[in-house]
Amino acid sequence: MKLRLAVFLIVMAFSVTLAVMIGQRLSGQALAVIVGVVAGVAASIPTSLIVVWLATRSVAPPPRENAYHREAEAPRIVVVQPPAAGYNPGYSMPPPAPPPVPGRRPFNIIGGDDE
Repeated sequence: MKLRLAVFLIVMAFSVTLAVMIGQRLSGQALAVIVGVVAGVAASIPTSLIVVWLATRSVAPPPRENAYHREAEAPRIVVVQPPAAGYNPGYSMPPPAPPPVPGRRPFNIIGGDDE
């Protein structure tokens, strides 16, 4: 027990000394950014715990089956639709479109002079 307390105190003293040394060397803006990040993380911890608690609270255990009172399952129904009229499996794709005719394309320039 005493060893644990001694290690804890040494780690805390090291952490505080390191924080003081870093705090003296950083500018005010850098310290403000670090404090903002720490405050944001600290603020998100309770919210995360509440979300986890709500998510696990709503999970109900599966109902136990009773061998004497088993309800019959509903029959499974499979509907097979007949093919549409005019469908021919030999012609699954339409013929390709003819290539475009080469030539000059007309363009209208908006705001330009009509020539």
